[in-house]
Amino acid sequence: MNSGAGRGLAMLLDSSPQTWGSREELHLRMSMALMAKGVRPVLVFSNDLPDELRERYRQHGVTVTTVDYEKGILHYFRELGKLIRRQSIEAVQIAFFNYFSPLPWMSRLGGVHHIVFHERNSGVLRAHSWKKQLLRLRTRLATCPVTQVIAISEYVKQQLVEVGVPEKKITVVYHGVDVDRFTFNAGARDTLLGEVAVQPEEFLIVSATARVAWKNPQVAIDACALLARRGVPVRLLYAGIGPLRYGLEERCRAMGIWDRVHWMGYYKEPERLFQACDAYVHCSTGEAFGFSLAEAMACGAPVVASRSGAIEELVDDGRTGILATAHEASSFADALEVLFKNPRLRQEMGLRGRDRVRQHFSLDRCVEDTMRTLEIFWRGESLTVSDADI
Repeated sequence: MNSGAGRGLAMLLDSSPQTWGSREELHLRMSMALMAKGVRPVLVFSNDLPDELRERYRQHGVTVTTVDYEKGILHYFRELGKLIRRQSIEAVQIAFFNYFSPLPWMSRLGGVHHIVFHERNSGVLRAHSWKKQLLRLRTRLATCPVTQVIAISEYVKQQLVEVGVPEKKITVVYHGVDVDRFTFNAGARDTLLGEVAVQPEEFLIVSATARVAWKNPQVAIDACALLARRGVPVRLLYAGIGPLRYGLEERCRAMGIWDRVHWMGYYKEPERLFQACDAYVHCSTGEAFGFSLAEAMACGAPVVASRSGAIEELVDDGRTGILATAHEASSFADALEVLFKNPRLRQEMGLRGRDRVRQHFSLDRCVEDTMRTLEIFWRGESLTVSDADI
């Protein structure tokens, strides 16, 4: 053991996953990397995990517990204090919470001095004038105890700087994809044809995002309607759940493509869809990273995605996919039609996309870069907040 032996690091996660995906695999690999450095990780989720997930962490020696933020700030503060004392927590890593949450101050008041805020949330800054100045003031006050900030893309970093987080605190570490699970499978198309009523000659498009407003699922539907009118034998498989479901289904009927769209709902093995499709479409705006987009690329799918947020960092336009104008169905339809008419281009983009994700956005790369950022903690060095950060 090194100087970090026995020291605890709590990952405070405002999430409660129900299935195992790239994020959960990332938390496991990060935990194992920390344990290799003599640091004891504790994963703190917002709600109870399914037994299968909890057991998977336990088998690798990772402690998992739950503190529900929805029960109120005082409840979380009390439970966090107990956890800090019980597990000898000397550092916390906060993720999925908003940057203006009180968790950094709760952690500092609980006796923790190494506080890392990991910004993984998507969004677009819309505040201007005096509202933006108030936002910057609130951010400075809320993040004052934070010693380090990790942003999952350059886009997220710039958003944080705009709202008042000192740039010198921020390090960019791209999120990672489980490239062992999300990989090419030449037989996936034939397997899927036995499950979904798709004809071999049809142009199969897949999208896998939540049916919420900022994901813009209506753009994918409208683009498919345009393709259908152009004579493209299009078929859309849409995986994901959300409040817009019924409105989207009615939209398909109104546009005359209800028989060309399959609503897959929650799909436990999205890699099967990514591996089988001719193109993956991603219409979100303000993405912090684009998990499903990167997973689709890792599977060898050529992609059409919005020129927005961090997507421009993920997709090499014209090489691994095509960037379309956000919110414009015609731009997406044009890009998809190019891929439909060029099977060789689809294959080349898919191959380059797989290579790009493996080189730059793998889980191993993410863990390595994150561990380098946290190195100051397990070496026992101290970080203090200067007056200039206030």
